[in-house]
Amino acid sequence: MFARRGKLLVMQGGGPTPVLNATLFGVLDEANRVAQFDSLLGAQFGMEGLVRRDWIDLSSISPSELRRIRMTPGATLGSTRYKPTPDDFRQIIDRLRRDDIHSLLLIGGNGSLRGGYAIAQAARDLGFDLSVIGIPKTIDNDIPSTDRCPGYGSAARYVAQSVRDLGMDVSALPQPVSIFETMGRGVGWLAAASVLARFGDDSAPHLIYLPEQPFELPRFLTALDRVVKRLGHAIVVVSEGINKADGKPVFETGDVTQRDALNRALPGGVGGYLADVVTRELHIRCRCEKPGLCGRASMLHLSAQDLADAELVGRMGVRGIVQGLRDQAVSLLPLSETGSKEDGCGFVPLSMMAGERKLPPSWITDEEVGVSEAFIQYARPIVGELLPYARPLATIANSGLKRGNP
Repeated sequence: MFARRGKLLVMQGGGPTPVLNATLFGVLDEANRVAQFDSLLGAQFGMEGLVRRDWIDLSSISPSELRRIRMTPGATLGSTRYKPTPDDFRQIIDRLRRDDIHSLLLIGGNGSLRGGYAIAQAARDLGFDLSVIGIPKTIDNDIPSTDRCPGYGSAARYVAQSVRDLGMDVSALPQPVSIFETMGRGVGWLAAASVLARFGDDSAPHLIYLPEQPFELPRFLTALDRVVKRLGHAIVVVSEGINKADGKPVFETGDVTQRDALNRALPGGVGGYLADVVTRELHIRCRCEKPGLCGRASMLHLSAQDLADAELVGRMGVRGIVQGLRDQAVSLLPLSETGSKEDGCGFVPLSMMAGERKLPPSWITDEEVGVSEAFIQYARPIVGELLPYARPLATIANSGLKRGNP
């Protein structure tokens, strides 16, 4: 008979994803299955909830409601981008000590996982016995020491399918240029995923621009002009965080009201900026498509692998607590190295989740499409198959339907 392990507290932090709640489902279902906890608690609104001692009892959620949580986007516990102060960390430990909570699971991105490591350090400094396990999530796919991040596969699927759809629309009634702007801040994982939309040499996207390489406006205009002259139209994908050679953003809003909770300028807008430049410099019509938050909220674009990953990391977080691990984070292993879902995870020190993981240089090319076959092989099984479309009949050689044929 296993000994009871007291109370388990879980929180969600940072930007939501389509599968963030699937991870919470994995945590709660696994905790109920092993039945080793006196109670299950959830901190509302992430780090702020930890500081304020704003947590709720999750022990009595019905099985049917738990299943609905699994397939619900957003963050059902509420989230935040709050950055704790040193006093906040001391207060968090005081709150946990007062309620006799010695097990903490943090589901979050770069900032939340850094916060989790700081909480673990504060617990050691203050002599409090606390097991902290980090569980990665982010659509940006930029957390180090894990093969992929739950949330990325579904958001990348949204990008790839949307770019494929956009390409079919623009090629049917040629709108000279359409610029599709992806999220991702300083990394290009989402923008790169748009390459999966291609199903022929002339299909969208025709140009892809990532933050990992300096953006050169004259070179962009030359490449775009070349594509438009060849095809009559072009689909360009740009990441919101592309930078110039000096490291400065190609576009950043100067509006002081457009800043997030960490006082960072809200990303986005580069697509609209470039559309204006294209219109002015090339004298052709250009529009911008910026799905924004839709890409991290769409359940219709759910990736099956992403959903499985999200649930698995939640379950593994609970298993880490049961095993007595401390200051660790769940890490997904490459799909090629795993024989089954159950052995697809491991643990790494929580400190190794700090920093930002960019696309490997070997996965980036100087060609117009911008990403290599190695990236495609990595991303395709994570994203899954897209809807297959027929090529426009007017482009099929020897079809007998080409313009001018009787």
